[in-house]
Amino acid sequence: MESIPVIPLAAGAGVLLLLAYALTNPSAKSLALFAYNCFLKPISKSSSNQQVALESFYKGQAQVYDRTRSKLLKGRELMLQLCSAHSKKIQNLVWVDIGGGTGWNIEQMNEYRPISSFKAVYLVDLSPSLCEVAKDRFKRRGWKNVHVLCIDANDFVLPDGVSGIDLVTMSYSLSMIPSYYSVIDKMSSLLSKDGIYGVADFYVQSSASMMGKSGTVGGQVLRHVNWFSRTFWRLWFEFDQVYLDSARRDYLEYKLGSVKSLNFRNKALGGIPYYVFIGTEKDYSSDITNRINAAATESPYLAPVSPNVSMQNLKGATEKQVAEIQSKGYQAAIINMERNCPYPSFFYQREIWRIYYDFDQPKYNQFAGQYIYAFTWEDPREDIAILNIQPTDTMLAITSAGDNILAYACMDKAPRRIHGVDLNPHQNHLMELKLASMRALAFEDVWKIFGEGKHEGFMDLLSKKLSPHMSSHALQYWMRVGPKTFQGQGRGLYDTGSTRWALRIARWVFKLAGVERDVVELCESKTMEEQQRIWKERVRPALFNPVVTRILVANPVFLWKALGVPLNQASMIDGGILRYIIDTIEPLISRSLISTDNYFYYLCLMGRYSRDNCPDYLTRGGYSNLAKRKSALDGIRLHTDTINDVVERIRPGSVNHAIVMDHMDWFSPTGTDARDEIRALNKALATGGNVMLRSSSTQPWYLRVYEEEGFECRPAAVRRPGTSIDRVNMYASTWVCTKKWSCDKSRVEGETEEDGEKLKTDIRKNSVTSLKI
Repeated sequence: MESIPVIPLAAGAGVLLLLAYALTNPSAKSLALFAYNCFLKPISKSSSNQQVALESFYKGQAQVYDRTRSKLLKGRELMLQLCSAHSKKIQNLVWVDIGGGTGWNIEQMNEYRPISSFKAVYLVDLSPSLCEVAKDRFKRRGWKNVHVLCIDANDFVLPDGVSGIDLVTMSYSLSMIPSYYSVIDKMSSLLSKDGIYGVADFYVQSSASMMGKSGTVGGQVLRHVNWFSRTFWRLWFEFDQVYLDSARRDYLEYKLGSVKSLNFRNKALGGIPYYVFIGTEKDYSSDITNRINAAATESPYLAPVSPNVSMQNLKGATEKQVAEIQSKGYQAAIINMERNCPYPSFFYQREIWRIYYDFDQPKYNQFAGQYIYAFTWEDPREDIAILNIQPTDTMLAITSAGDNILAYACMDKAPRRIHGVDLNPHQNHLMELKLASMRALAFEDVWKIFGEGKHEGFMDLLSKKLSPHMSSHALQYWMRVGPKTFQGQGRGLYDTGSTRWALRIARWVFKLAGVERDVVELCESKTMEEQQRIWKERVRPALFNPVVTRILVANPVFLWKALGVPLNQASMIDGGILRYIIDTIEPLISRSLISTDNYFYYLCLMGRYSRDNCPDYLTRGGYSNLAKRKSALDGIRLHTDTINDVVERIRPGSVNHAIVMDHMDWFSPTGTDARDEIRALNKALATGGNVMLRSSSTQPWYLRVYEEEGFECRPAAVRRPGTSIDRVNMYASTWVCTKKWSCDKSRVEGETEEDGEKLKTDIRKNSVTSLKI
């Protein structure tokens, strides 16, 4: 008698138990049906009937479809949120959801915008089984304005009384439609003037196919998919007749203007690449004219080429008009127009703050995907007083974290135009976030994000409220870093950027020395006497410990990576780094209370601002000036470029004040960079206009270059031992260089040639380099 095999019996029992579990547990049953239909059941290969093929795939899983797709089909909620946010201005929307299946998208949209507020909603799908699920869903909801059409998308026609579609969505259906090009053609042709086209889907793409397209499609962060992933996921999904070839997304971006283009990875399921796209009709968006005129005035052209110029009639512009256009964005738009391609994504944004830049340029690669400064270190109170800023002024300033630009913009009588310039794209991404928040958020939300640096609802605010007011590049950045910056267990906004290392090390030193509580008491001091006592007796000995200063303060790597001080600037400091830092901090303790009048050091020590000790834009009055005066925000332009490149495109003599912070300390005395930039500033400034700068030296070497290039230089403040020149006191001097003549002319307009030469001679005789400071 043969023995009964134990292992097969055990295996069989296991299978029976799994089967019993699957039949009795709803979740397990759904998963089993999903696995069978997706991986085991043969799919009809009918080449003549797409409906037969789809029904063969979906019929057995229609009832469990929604329960099995939440982990796989990522980005649907985000796509719907962005569609809702970007179509807020449109009333009585007509919405067509292509490949809408079970109606999940429509039910989900009700969370962001009531379906009852839509004029009509049409769900178009070829699978009868999925359409039946959708009909039952809408019947339970009682929605009379939602219509289920079990037809091919190519057969859709506008119903009587409907002149156009305001919203088209395709949620993981583009990759399943064989004749995708004809569907995109048809639906884009039916899109209304301000209509929105939203897509969420899988994709695979190589950066090689993106050459020269990043400006058009809104950036390419995470766009590249490596060879293995491209090959694996394309083959994997083709088993279920889902096609990830890049041509589908390419054609979508060719037919439509890219409003937002976001790339992601589904990390829960092996890193499947997926994207979210928000587009609009590429030629006739009503915002195009606004953007065209903004491009013409961006740098700052004080009037557009023609008040009636728009993309529709740009082809008819005369050669002279086109020749006068200096804007890089305008030039890119003309090139794309000639190729019948969409215009750069910047042209399809609602706001006109961010100026076009080509993300592909190698000069942007040096910034390693992050900004350096999460807050601005210069004191804007001094800038405003020294320059006597007027509402008729046009200003140019380095963006940095944007705090100072916002301080100028929220003045009761703000300057008419402020140009923020920064080569680091991420500094301008941060500034865009601040501008969008001022436009779209309530004060308390703004305070949590930028005052406390933390907001657990940040990602919801980003997609639902902030996204329409941001460029595609900036939105992609904050989608990627927003959760770890503002939510979760992180320390918040002010523990980001390269300078976070300085603040972290300071906290580590205080903790090691056991003075953490003393630092808090220092920041909460109510009197100068109390502040000075705590500093002198408890905090100073820990901070200026010989070991700490030798390892950190004198270390050039620490100076650059943590404090943002390059070697050229460090070499300009007299008396050594330690002496310089002592002379910086010591006088501040006697100048003003950190608790109420020095938000710079309060932030560094506490990691956040307080309600009564913060930058001007975070006060209720400053917020009100920015949020309620549309012109205050509309007057800001953000350039992602060098100062030289920006001012080369500025109408000569149109800028009144240029604030370059300590930027010129970074130049080498042996190079020509300083002179080149000074000449560019001379060209941009009006006669009598000012360059305001700060330096780590009391007598910067480049002041003589300013004099030689047509400027008169005077010290606005020079730091002496034991004194402070402002609430930061980080710099040894502040200078104002006033343009007296154009460096390419022999005299100031309105003067004789002899007067001009005499003025040059007088200034050289009184050269600041000969002043005894």
